[in-house]
Amino acid sequence: MSDADLSVEAADDGPEALAEALAAEHAAVYGYEFAGGAGGDLDFRSRANETALVHKALRDELHALSVASGVDPAPARATYPLPTARDDAALDAFLLGLEEVAARAYAWLSAARDTDLRTAGARGLQDAAVRVVERGGEPVALPGFDGA
Repeated sequence: MSDADLSVEAADDGPEALAEALAAEHAAVYGYEFAGGAGGDLDFRSRANETALVHKALRDELHALSVASGVDPAPARATYPLPTARDDAALDAFLLGLEEVAARAYAWLSAARDTDLRTAGARGLQDAAVRVVERGGEPVALPGFDGA
């Protein structure tokens, strides 16, 4: 590698990763609110609604971080894909998928150059990993990624 190669910095994916994490949080809020209304068991619905509040706070944090970083935050979409089955097991699998998507987005954000973005990514990845396990997912070194 030449000195010229060393002086060229790789593009910073931080803003794109931040947008991806925000999109994952928008989807999680939508999905958890849906599950909170569609779940059959009262305890399931309560837990889903509580987790929706967690994702709303994370969404708001990422939105504020986007604005502070000079990134124009994309609004939530009007609708997101939902599971066709409405039993608690199907809803659990659906919510697990949302958490895995969030984990991948936060893992990407944790590689940002900006310290605030990297910190938010690392914290978000840690929290998503806990929710993946709570939803019945397998703990892995980087949740949301294949083990290969």
